[in-house]
Amino acid sequence: MSKKLLIYGLAFGSASAALSYIYLTSSVYKSSGWIQLFSILGEFLIIPAVGIYLFLKAFKNEKPEEFTIGRAVFMGFLLSIIISAAVSLIYSYIHQFKPQFISQIIDFKTSTYANGKSAMSIKDTSVVAYTRDVASFVKYQQEQVYTMRAQFISHLFAGASRGLFLSAIFAYLLRPKTTKRD
Repeated sequence: MSKKLLIYGLAFGSASAALSYIYLTSSVYKSSGWIQLFSILGEFLIIPAVGIYLFLKAFKNEKPEEFTIGRAVFMGFLLSIIISAAVSLIYSYIHQFKPQFISQIIDFKTSTYANGKSAMSIKDTSVVAYTRDVASFVKYQQEQVYTMRAQFISHLFAGASRGLFLSAIFAYLLRPKTTKRD
């Protein structure tokens, strides 16, 4: 079963990583909210949910006597970790070989923040404080959010929580039906 887990994880992880790559290297993040929402949901929720469901269904069909809710939750959790690791690998590639894409995202987020309501209220009070605030925002994005370590941890924790949640739901839905005794 571990070979099947690895195959499903790498297949759906590749699909999520491809969507993540398209998102990071294009101007999708600058487009309308619906396209951005669909892209993020596709990478974070839709593709992994389909992968976890199909894997658990195949596991149940292959070994129905070994299918328990606990084992299904654990297997779905592992699958989600593998998917998250694949997305982290593509981010690592972008960070190392295409850093201009990360710079574009930071620039876009900085301009969005700098023209936002809270930053403008600081600017109305003091231009020096506004400049310092925007500079600290840029530094935070560069040193805390868009580092390889931060993204790796973020992807793994998000994948772990997503895996536990979705696996529990799908394991419950796929559980063997028992007859009621009176």
